[in-house]
Amino acid sequence: MKVHLCFPGSRQSTPTKSTAAFTLAELLVAMSVFLLLVAGILTAHVFGLKMEKTVETKLNASNGARNALGKITDEIRTCTSVWIGNVSTNGEFTALLDGVSQTGSGLLIQPTTNAANFIVYFVDPIDNSFRRTTSTPGTTAIIAQTVTNTMVFRAQDYLGNVLTNSQNNRVIHLTLEFYQPQPLLPDPDYYKLETSVTRRAL
Repeated sequence: MKVHLCFPGSRQSTPTKSTAAFTLAELLVAMSVFLLLVAGILTAHVFGLKMEKTVETKLNASNGARNALGKITDEIRTCTSVWIGNVSTNGEFTALLDGVSQTGSGLLIQPTTNAANFIVYFVDPIDNSFRRTTSTPGTTAIIAQTVTNTMVFRAQDYLGNVLTNSQNNRVIHLTLEFYQPQPLLPDPDYYKLETSVTRRAL
């Protein structure tokens, strides 16, 4: 009679296993963990998209404001004369007379002594946009939209007091308030720009 003994570590001591499967509890736990992982990834992705749109809106507003303020300040500093007034709905600029508060929605800049050559910055009362136009037809450009204030320009002295005349050494102060809707966010972003500039050649 022959007896075969099985020792630990030998091949005969490890019985062959049949194909194994997950139990129902293990399957539910694995699916729950997977769903939580997918939900976390989607939430992080949506948050990243919101932040990207928010930063893009702020950068566009800052870039547009910097370009607009840089252009208007250069034009005022180098101009021959500048006038504050109002622009009607038909696009006609009317300068303010002496004796009234020098606060208006438009600014007329004359780069040279030629009165036919001019630049006008104004708030369009129809669509509440801040625009720039020149004496050349077809050059009107929108600088900012959804402007909330109408009295954008004012003439003041060196102390910041609003003037009632068009004195030679006055300071032109610009205040522009507007908002920009942000994609994927319910509330718009509000901005306020202020700058003061005067002519170099007084």
